[in-house]
Amino acid sequence: MTNTEQVLPPPVVAALLPDSADWDETNLLPAGAAVRDLPVEIPEWEYIPIPSTKTLLTLYWRTGISTHVIEEREFKSEDYPVIPPDSRVFEVPTLYLVQGIHDVWYQLTTTNGETSESEKKAITIDLTPPLTAVIERLKFDTTTVTEQYLTDHGQQLVAEVPVYQDCKPGDVITWYWNTNPLNVQPGDEVDSRLLLRGETQPLSVEYPGSMIIASGDGERYAFYTLRDRAGNVSAFSQPALLQVSAQPVPRVLPAPRITETSGSSSSTLNPYDALKGAHVEIPDAAVIYPGETVRVQWGEPGTVGAYRTEPAESAVFTIPSTHIAQHFDKSIPVYYEVFESGVELPHVSRVHTLSVSKIEGFPVVQCDKVTGGQLSLGGIATGGKASFTLARWSFMGPDQFVSIEVRGTDNAGALVVVPVVTEYPVPGEATTIAVGHIFKADLQRFKIGGLLEVRVRVSFDAKLTWQRFPSLTPTLYP
Repeated sequence: MTNTEQVLPPPVVAALLPDSADWDETNLLPAGAAVRDLPVEIPEWEYIPIPSTKTLLTLYWRTGISTHVIEEREFKSEDYPVIPPDSRVFEVPTLYLVQGIHDVWYQLTTTNGETSESEKKAITIDLTPPLTAVIERLKFDTTTVTEQYLTDHGQQLVAEVPVYQDCKPGDVITWYWNTNPLNVQPGDEVDSRLLLRGETQPLSVEYPGSMIIASGDGERYAFYTLRDRAGNVSAFSQPALLQVSAQPVPRVLPAPRITETSGSSSSTLNPYDALKGAHVEIPDAAVIYPGETVRVQWGEPGTVGAYRTEPAESAVFTIPSTHIAQHFDKSIPVYYEVFESGVELPHVSRVHTLSVSKIEGFPVVQCDKVTGGQLSLGGIATGGKASFTLARWSFMGPDQFVSIEVRGTDNAGALVVVPVVTEYPVPGEATTIAVGHIFKADLQRFKIGGLLEVRVRVSFDAKLTWQRFPSLTPTLYP
């Protein structure tokens, strides 16, 4: 008799892909599983062998309106005290594994004569690639890929995938890059991308700049394939031809030139030629791309008188005149740095070694009590003093220091030195500045009729070195 109430559990098809809300299809059979007979397992039931009875097990397969008996198996109780697991596994011939949605189920007649059917299990078989016609080529915004193009586009080349009709979640785009689209090797695969629910067309794929550079310059072909979730793969798309010239050009950064001097890698600067500042020129041969900025370094960073310009897209940079005097009678490095977008450290040029000359023509210190080369003690009141001044000099600045001393001999011929100012900060640029005094009592220590020397030294480099100014040499009179 037929049991219409009991519905048996559906058969098990282990080859099916797992279902998910991420995908459109349910119970999808991989295309690769449709090229061989498909195993179908019947779930175990409560088997009770009764002498002189048998169990019947029949597997059915339906495609559309056609129902097929795949196989009927008979298990006599005398022969089967138990039914082995492999006897519950049927195989659906490849003849029936065609495109479409199919149902598979079974019918079981037990030893007590009851016949029951299982739930039907729907199986989706997809044997059609996502695209079967000629597949359009990838769309690029250029036909030439250069080093500059990659720099301007974040070190990648992006392609647009032409819109195709049967685009579904679970499709996979795989894209390639090689020199011959008719001879595709495993190493030509660049990457692949799984399409998720919610993605919209047109889709895009990226070719990394590092891969493009590593593959070399010349003609290159870019193409792709589409694979659906079942594993059906399209033919290769039409190839897009690109001309690649992306190998990095060596960063040739010659030493800068100094406009006020002659010489490409070393020169000598006459400070008087830089009273309004010096100018550093970037050579035309320097490899600098549009959008990159340049910064000039004047002197060793962190040293007195060093100067660093702000980064700019310029070929000439001005060094203020306030950064010249610190380098009198010294040699300093002058170079520039090029800042490339996306690169942390700058590219550094070759060094120009600049020698800055000493200058002459500094003013002679003046004294308000010296007339006609004579300094008369009688012209100074008791307890009074003689004061000194200095006229403005070239490159005068508030970061400089003055030391002055009066030198001579006493009546015994011994050297006498009287400090006037020591490391006195220059108050600023002015026509004349006061630079101390000497009291009459100190002048009386010197020999009358003897020659005095008012010695002046100025430091332009924060007291590291001292430049002699011309001395005032009056004769001391009563």
